[in-house]
Amino acid sequence: MRCTVCNTPISAGSRGRKPKFCGGTCRVWAHRHQLPSELTSKDRWIRHRNKVPITVNGHAASSTNSATWSDYQTAKASTHGDGMGFVLAGDGITCIDLDYCYDGEPTNEAQALIDSLPDTYIEISPSGKGLHIWGYTDLEQGRRFTRNGLSVEIYPNGRYITMTGKALKRAPLSALDLSHIMP
Repeated sequence: MRCTVCNTPISAGSRGRKPKFCGGTCRVWAHRHQLPSELTSKDRWIRHRNKVPITVNGHAASSTNSATWSDYQTAKASTHGDGMGFVLAGDGITCIDLDYCYDGEPTNEAQALIDSLPDTYIEISPSGKGLHIWGYTDLEQGRRFTRNGLSVEIYPNGRYITMTGKALKRAPLSALDLSHIMP
């Protein structure tokens, strides 16, 4: 058996339980970096190097070519590139990308937008200065606009989003009615 976080060999636990982690550090990390099953169950994972999409083997990947995507566990186990990304493929899963709106807590404008939406998964972007809000919409095309000084990008397909697993809010993906925020 191996730790699901660091892959360190572990022995059988006491009381006959099969342990998942080698210790407290990996257990805490796993709970803080748990991604929604709505994303991890899809075979739409890639790696990235400097935000450029690559396959789990380090070759060029595409947000529109499913042959370059992988399942979550394979992407997570890969050491190529700087991190993982999830491909948006037009099935309703949508990401709202907010840049320069987080410095230990959301700006007032970002918090107002978050408060206008139902509980859903939100994570801190790789820069540590932005937020990714995940949910379901019926949008077919992406949109970019400014709302109360906040730069908002909405992506439903043909893109990939870098993932950190650093959750600001851990919740299942919800249906997002965006009519009140879009121009």
